[in-house]
Amino acid sequence: MNDPRSSRRRPAIATIGRAGSADLPRLARTLAEAFDGDPVWAWMLPDTQRSRERLFGALLRQAIPHGHVYATHDGQAVAMWSPPHAWKVPTSAMLRAALPIAVAARARLPRLLGRLGEIERLHRLVPQNHWYLEFIGTSAAARGAGLGSALINHALEHVTGGLPIYLESSNPRNLTFYQRHGFHVMGEPPMRFGPPQWTLWRD
Repeated sequence: MNDPRSSRRRPAIATIGRAGSADLPRLARTLAEAFDGDPVWAWMLPDTQRSRERLFGALLRQAIPHGHVYATHDGQAVAMWSPPHAWKVPTSAMLRAALPIAVAARARLPRLLGRLGEIERLHRLVPQNHWYLEFIGTSAAARGAGLGSALINHALEHVTGGLPIYLESSNPRNLTFYQRHGFHVMGEPPMRFGPPQWTLWRD
């Protein structure tokens, strides 16, 4: 589920590196801002900055120790990746994240869990030897500066090793961004409830 919204200008020259635990609060705010107004996220969570920060904070807390969260030096843009065969979250990690996710979603928790289950089911259908771009986002202040493009280009050069990349997009406005970076839309899979999402692949 991704929302870069930062590609209208020429890609920025940015210092990008692995995120550490001290970066977590800033990066959670960045992702919460990036997904403000996203139709799927507004449906899955109470549409507040605080709810999104709680959820992304929980996800980042699980992801950062694995070393595949990359961000600009100022935390204004961030991308969360999973390497091949490692995208499925272990049960132990899910249990650790359960409380903050429930607090973030509140009465919409069934929507959130249902959609995540559908996304996981779709993910199992694609060839498994790929990198998974879980989230990419840019803060409101840095939107349009090309940082999303910078993050993807950095990953193509230093992270993915030429392997395919898979992602889901929860906002139709972002499809052209990914297409400019070599992704093609695999489809708009039918969802049981809520707004549509798209699956994309880059060879």
